[in-house]
Amino acid sequence: MTDLIIRPGTDDDIPAIVSADERGFSARMSELERADAFTVLPPENFLLAVDSGDPVDGVVGVAAAYDMAMTLPGGAALPSRGVAWVSVPATHRRRGILRALMAEQLRGFVEAGTPLAILTASHASIYGRFGYGEATRNRTVEIDPRFAQFRAGAPDPGGVRYAETAEIGEHAAEIHRRWVARTPGAVSRSAAWWARFLHDREYSRGGGTRRFHLVHPDGWVTYRSHWGGEAPTLRAEVFAVTDESHAALWRVLLAQELVRSVTARIPLDDPLPLLLTDPRIVATTEVADGLWARVLDVPTVLSARRYAVEVDTVLDVQDDFLGRGGRFRLQGGPDGATCTPTSDAAQVTLDVADLGSLVTGCVRARTLAAAARLAAEPAELARLDAAFVPERDPVHGTDF
Repeated sequence: MTDLIIRPGTDDDIPAIVSADERGFSARMSELERADAFTVLPPENFLLAVDSGDPVDGVVGVAAAYDMAMTLPGGAALPSRGVAWVSVPATHRRRGILRALMAEQLRGFVEAGTPLAILTASHASIYGRFGYGEATRNRTVEIDPRFAQFRAGAPDPGGVRYAETAEIGEHAAEIHRRWVARTPGAVSRSAAWWARFLHDREYSRGGGTRRFHLVHPDGWVTYRSHWGGEAPTLRAEVFAVTDESHAALWRVLLAQELVRSVTARIPLDDPLPLLLTDPRIVATTEVADGLWARVLDVPTVLSARRYAVEVDTVLDVQDDFLGRGGRFRLQGGPDGATCTPTSDAAQVTLDVADLGSLVTGCVRARTLAAAARLAAEPAELARLDAAFVPERDPVHGTDF
């Protein structure tokens, strides 16, 4: 579009931003929801695509970004921009507006020195062409607590109590910080995000009750009850930073009476099924993409990561969209790593989007190779595959 202007948002643009979001996602926002949203994400964090030749529609594309950090395998937390509110109205699709927005947004991140961009996608087919790769997966499970029996010898440490939302703020935030620090792919939450969480507004409940909370010195569960029929479903989030707190919290969560089912997202390697006499009780209802990551600074990201075994290789990272690729020598192991540009011959070739999947350990190198998305000789591939295995499966923990 020759008349397209991309510029930062201002307070005066809030009505147009809201209208664009409502049209794009077919949802209406109350005045209270609008006020809360712009407290967490101020209008200056938005980029607007404006059609200067259209006095009626004006804003024809929106993209915003939160200030966040994402944890890499080994525990390093890298500054990241969490992309959200991305929309182009149906009246202006297929005109290059989204591509222009994404390019301008990513260039701004690069100029600010941000090494990673992250997002949760409404559609899995959109963002790969802009260099984003699947970095975590969501596993949703459903458990009928009437049949959940813990096996003999399973830990029963106790120490769990109920708490109200008014008293949970400091404990929940601290547990979440500890959980993020030990979880690859996990993203941070700002003080403004926690303030909105603690409000527990009616519009955020999805038809459920106010939040219930279970607390342990090393863990926290928050859940809502959703009624349908004679008994409710509990939809829970579990954050445990020790094996003991994990077992203790799940024991209480599954001891609920008059409950039809408990639904939660858990990691692919969660030990819960192995704590029960019948692991099939933990029924997986969905495995889907979670967080997507876009590497903007290859040396910074790969140097910050830790590797399961020693690795010394030359990567050829291809980035046709933004031109942030090149050849890089990666030398690393469990105790640290370096990554520097090099002119040496490449031993591994992959796209920057697939590097986003590899860096968290969400997708194995051998799996990428089998899908013809990574090229390496067999011996090199085996070493690379072993090196990029994370200490635990990546989980992002916060949708945005």
